[in-house]
Amino acid sequence: MRKFNETKGKVYWITGLSGAGKTTIGKELYNYIKARKDNIVFLDGDIARKAYLEDLGYTSDERIRGAYRTSRICNMLSDQGIDVIICIIAMYDEIRRWNRENIENYIEVFLDVPMEVLIERDQKSLYSSVLNGKIENVAGMDMNVEYPVQPDLKILNDGSKTPEEIVQQLASMFIDV
Repeated sequence: MRKFNETKGKVYWITGLSGAGKTTIGKELYNYIKARKDNIVFLDGDIARKAYLEDLGYTSDERIRGAYRTSRICNMLSDQGIDVIICIIAMYDEIRRWNRENIENYIEVFLDVPMEVLIERDQKSLYSSVLNGKIENVAGMDMNVEYPVQPDLKILNDGSKTPEEIVQQLASMFIDV
C-alpha cells in the first residue's frame, strides 16, 4: 500500500467523461469511507457548478479555470486533514500535473468507458444533443480531451463491474482506515 502523509487528507480525483460513472462510484466510495471516519467531503461537477463555478461556461478556457479552482479547494481541504472525493471531467493534463505537484495525498482514478457505451447511457442527453446539433462543447465529442496518461488506477467501467466491486478495488489499494 502506498504511504500517505497522515496529517493531510487524501484527494480521490475521479475523472472520466460524462456518463462514465464518476458520481456513482464517488458516492459509493464516500459511503465506504464515511462509515470508517468522519472527516470527508464529497464533490462532483454538478455540486461545484452550483457552489463556485456558476460564473463559468463550457469553453476550454472556462473549463481550465474551473478545474484550477476545484484543485485549489481540494488542496486546501486536504491540508486541513479532510479527505475529498471529487468527481469531475477535468480533461486537461496541466490540471492533473498541478494536482500531482501540489496535493501531497493525490489519488487519480480514471474511469475509462468506450464512447459507444457512453452514447448508449446518455444520462443527461448530452451525447444525443451533440449528435443532433443542438449543443456543442461536450468533452469527448466536439471538444478534445487529454485522457490521463498515468492515473493511479484506470478502471474500465463498461458495466462489467458493480460500483461496490470498484470501491473494493480502490479500498484495497488506497484506504487504510
